[in-house]
Amino acid sequence: MSSARKIGVLLGGLSLERDASVRAGEAIVAALRKKGHDVQAIFVDRHVDMALRQSGIDVAFLAVRGRYGADGCLQGLLEMLAIPYTGSGVLACGLTMNRAKTKDVLRLHNLPTAPAYLIRAQQQDSISEVHGAFGFPVVVRPVGATLLFGGTLVRDEMELESALEGVFALDDEALVERFVQGRPVCVPVFDGQALGAMEVSRTGSWTTRQPAGARGQEICAPVHLSSAREASVLRLATQACEALGCEGPACVEMVVSDRLNEIIVDVDSAPLLLPGAPLPRMAHEAGVGFDDLVEEILAGARLRAHGIRRNRRMDHRTFEGQDRRATATLAAH
Repeated sequence: MSSARKIGVLLGGLSLERDASVRAGEAIVAALRKKGHDVQAIFVDRHVDMALRQSGIDVAFLAVRGRYGADGCLQGLLEMLAIPYTGSGVLACGLTMNRAKTKDVLRLHNLPTAPAYLIRAQQQDSISEVHGAFGFPVVVRPVGATLLFGGTLVRDEMELESALEGVFALDDEALVERFVQGRPVCVPVFDGQALGAMEVSRTGSWTTRQPAGARGQEICAPVHLSSAREASVLRLATQACEALGCEGPACVEMVVSDRLNEIIVDVDSAPLLLPGAPLPRMAHEAGVGFDDLVEEILAGARLRAHGIRRNRRMDHRTFEGQDRRATATLAAH
């Protein structure tokens, strides 16, 4: 179903997942063109604001991941420009890209996460004191870096110092979590409904977070759980997305242990949209092809800063009066 709207697919970005984002954006552009839409690819860089103003697009389809793309920065810019966009809003993206805040929200809603503490770069000289009696083994991960960056399994203080040094090269804060042995399970969620659960193979253990396969072509397998256990996994995933305010597509990564309850590891509010990635693959098993999935995501594009309203362009007021920027410049001199 085509429309008269001009759609801009935002791809690329400034994070470590730029290449995967470009491939996903190209697949989305092809899918939308098959559906008869007027589509334009827009590469995201530090001049994206100028590119958006010149493009004249009516809707933004976000295929960008990681820092400056899926952390609320780009969403905030689109809100200011009054361009409806796909996926979650500013707050949900900011929360899910900050693992420490994600944990705080999940705990507030009594959802299971592994015990953890936050350590900052300026505390690097007092690691032993901060860690205290937390114990080992633990998993060390950056708080706000892209989800592509793997966590490090640490078994003693020497390994902890080394792991934190690597994290602080990318981020100012690190999250140290209690290690929970179990199977890595991914639950794709779309518009608040869990599509199913699949086990995503990792190299080594779930802590490496590196897929055993090319990015977007992860090796997935059905999760063999009892009906009650599977229902619990799906329910926790939808509750996590609801607690964080996720909209549209999302993926919840969990650890399912044979002896303990399920543990929520990560919530991705901007999952990779490639035909072989977990969410499109699970949607395909539910009878929704990639092209149809992309069009359904597009149908949910809107502005989110001030409630559910399809188009607020008429609400924007132009500034009238003396140019404040020019006044400030003159006053400075």
